[in-house]
Amino acid sequence: MVKVLIANRGEIVLRVARTCRKLGLKPYGIYSDADKESLHVKYCEDALNIGGNLPSESYLRMDKIIDAAKKLGCDMIHPGYGFLAENLQFSELCRKEGFIFVGPSPEALTLSGDKAMAREVASRIAPILPGKEVSKESDALSLAEKIGYPVILKAVKGGGGRGLRIVKSPDELSRLFISSQNEAMMSFGSNRLYVEKYLEHPRHIEVQILADSSNVIHLWERECSIQRRHQKLIEETPSPALTKDIRNRMTTTALAIAREMKYNNAGTVEFLFKGGDFYFMEVNSRIQVEHPITEEVMGVDIVEQQLNIASGAGLQIKQQNVKSRGHAIECRINAEHPISFAPFPGTVTKFVPPTEEGVRVDTALYSGYSIPPFYDSLIAKLICFDEDRDRAIEKMKRALLSFRISGIPSTIPFHISALHDERFLRGDYDTSFIEELKPFSSHDGEMAAAVLSQLPRKVQFLKRDDAKDPWMRSRFDRMQHDYLLSGWSR
Repeated sequence: MVKVLIANRGEIVLRVARTCRKLGLKPYGIYSDADKESLHVKYCEDALNIGGNLPSESYLRMDKIIDAAKKLGCDMIHPGYGFLAENLQFSELCRKEGFIFVGPSPEALTLSGDKAMAREVASRIAPILPGKEVSKESDALSLAEKIGYPVILKAVKGGGGRGLRIVKSPDELSRLFISSQNEAMMSFGSNRLYVEKYLEHPRHIEVQILADSSNVIHLWERECSIQRRHQKLIEETPSPALTKDIRNRMTTTALAIAREMKYNNAGTVEFLFKGGDFYFMEVNSRIQVEHPITEEVMGVDIVEQQLNIASGAGLQIKQQNVKSRGHAIECRINAEHPISFAPFPGTVTKFVPPTEEGVRVDTALYSGYSIPPFYDSLIAKLICFDEDRDRAIEKMKRALLSFRISGIPSTIPFHISALHDERFLRGDYDTSFIEELKPFSSHDGEMAAAVLSQLPRKVQFLKRDDAKDPWMRSRFDRMQHDYLLSGWSR
């Protein structure tokens, strides 16, 4: 029996483990001291405590992960997303120690996992924005002056918005350069940066690719433009912005870039899109957080394809068999203050996900779980699928309104507001969407702000056994009442 170590935490472990069992593989796990009560520990066949609380003490420790894989007798290691998923050294170490790494080969990661090298390769095929890697502040200032402000600082080894800074002047660049380097080092173990011309108000669109040693296919695109601090909050597929011609050109370009890199396994080729033109941005060499919406419209289990490719069985589907149907939307539910987006760890007193046909919830949350403060604030992914975009939006509205998470604030009110925004309903939005977003109900927004201004009192209030969550009462329940009265629910 083949054993797979899922070297990650939270919902992605449950997601990968489900497919492992479907394929007759045995899923195993690891956990930090802070994750002893995490659902992913209970969901695996067995899991080892690798100690520590911080990622640098646990999920980023290659030596601990390899040791755990040996002790558990695993054959394969699936890194999930984040942490070591795009780490060249980890991929090489897995190969050296005799484990199958469920992801791109070291040869592919040498190009795709290095943002600067990926830009260089892609520039032979696709338009790119001006920019290059810089090693010191003076080089960054010289390059920024040459290409013109605004510019963006990016971590060469990065992703997920870590180390990323938008810079509009030389003073800002001098002030932010070191902090960008430091964040990149803390997140990825490398402080390498590159400077790129910043395209204001674009759309962010990614093409899902799958590749084995002889074939590369795409599963069309995902729209990822609704972001906060360059971290995605809402994704949908297909993109409402693309014409058939642009969609075909973009996916053809993505395939050509993947072939040029000799890419294998699952990944995304990412583009910025504005005014009918698109520009290569980067390759994300892993499974994406938002992969479920593609699975829903394509009927393809992307994790299954990952495991088949890694094991040598290869891709089980061909491009001509890839058929898109309907529309899917994903809302990332975070444990955050829904106005400031500040992370808000704490104990979940009540967790009741929505249930309706075409609604999927990927999560490791449960009632009574204490969210640790050491990791990403993502607590659930809500995915809604229907036959067209309008129906998918209405289903998502209903699902959000029936989602019950008490004990902590969450970003559900933000998502409700976003899905009622006229720009979103028209499909006419870009990466600046959140900057101009207004609360769905100004009255509820004022009440929510009043409650959140009293957070220390809120915490004390919630310690009472008979207390109801004032956030839910002021912002969530009234919203549901107004929604039902308006006749939108169906």
